Amino acid sequence: MRLGKATADAGLAALLTSAGFSAPDVRRYLELSARSGTETARAQILRGQRGRLMNELHQRQQVLDQVDFLIWQAERGQL
Repeated sequence: MRLGKATADAGLAALLTSAGFSAPDVRRYLELSARSGTETARAQILRGQRGRLMNELHQRQQVLDQVDFLIWQAERGQL
């Protein structure tokens, strides 16, 4: 059974929002997805957000590593 367009759009909007897209960016993406021939533009938007997410992930990993080091120091009485 295929989902209706409104249901599919709502699901896509929810996914984009959870991936950090702003409301205007979600609307823009959905507008593009409603038109044919926009695959490259949509992929570019997704790649841009993926890059931002990866940067955020790397930054958070660095903080996590620092916290882990503090835990290691505290457990050894070095803090």
